[in-house]
Amino acid sequence: MRRELPIWQTLYNRFDYVLSAFAAYVVVDLSRGAVQQDDPLGVIAQIILAGLAFSAVNLVLGIAAASLRTKMPLGRIWSLSVSNILTGLVALVPLGWLMAEISAKVGLWAAAMFMVPLYLARFAFSKYAETRELFFGTVQALSQAIDAKDGFTRGHADRVSRIAGAIAREIGLPERQIEQIELAGLLHDIGKIGVEDRILMKPQRLEKDEQDLMRRHPIYGASILEPSAALRPLVPIVLHHHENFDGTGYPEGLKGEEIPLGSRIIIVADAYEAMTSDRIYRKAIGHDRAMEQLSKYKGVQFDPKIVRALEHVVQRRGSDAFEVSELPPINYETLAELRRRLAREPRVRDAHAS
Repeated sequence: MRRELPIWQTLYNRFDYVLSAFAAYVVVDLSRGAVQQDDPLGVIAQIILAGLAFSAVNLVLGIAAASLRTKMPLGRIWSLSVSNILTGLVALVPLGWLMAEISAKVGLWAAAMFMVPLYLARFAFSKYAETRELFFGTVQALSQAIDAKDGFTRGHADRVSRIAGAIAREIGLPERQIEQIELAGLLHDIGKIGVEDRILMKPQRLEKDEQDLMRRHPIYGASILEPSAALRPLVPIVLHHHENFDGTGYPEGLKGEEIPLGSRIIIVADAYEAMTSDRIYRKAIGHDRAMEQLSKYKGVQFDPKIVRALEHVVQRRGSDAFEVSELPPINYETLAELRRRLAREPRVRDAHAS
């Protein structure tokens, strides 16, 4: 069900259209003396100018309101939303001129016939917006489900996503690529769904065979995302988010620039988040020590450029820039008891094993 807008937002939207239409009228009125009615090029130029005035005012007011409401940068809203509908908005300009001509020469009843396709276009856009919102809501829910499976890292993916997005924005990536990196941050551990709980929640150090199974989670994650056309661009980022800069990582041992940029960003964000968040088995080591560790392993595990970008972000926004996710708190006592039980349970043979 669509959410109801507050009355002030509805009034703002209506006032937006009034101001936009007034801007178009001002342009037409100012250019009236310079355009002859029998000059088709002059009329076309007048239509274009009026359309640009209407679109500019409408977009500026709309983007500003969306930025204030969502606390997103203006450029991000433009890149991720408005640019997708700009062609359709511009296409309405000649349609508006045609409606005015028909209204003047035939009658208002004829112009009213255009209301049906216009309503259908608006309905289609509203469905696009709802579908986009549903998509991101589904990704968020899936991300929380992944964290809940582990249990000890609740909110980890949410925080990794925000840190990765800030790093990507710091190095000047376009907003569409930033969005992909943030989505990959939310889903980077989705492959843990395929890892057995006895391994995922084991309180002791993993044995060699268990480490090998755990290291398959990027492969599982890539295979889960691959069938979805919307999530397919995230596959290489998720697959390689444990590749080390010197080539000692997994699953393919890629090195340096061979590693996708998004993966190089997420491994830094992942490590920083892990070191600055409490876990059931240890306390956070703090921002300063976390940055020391990242700097220590620049060029070994981490891309030096990405580590420097994180340093710049934190210097500008403060060490508490990426506060712990505001998800419901974890009952650590219950989780600790569950971990102790799992540690006491004997290993069970896989039912499908021969």
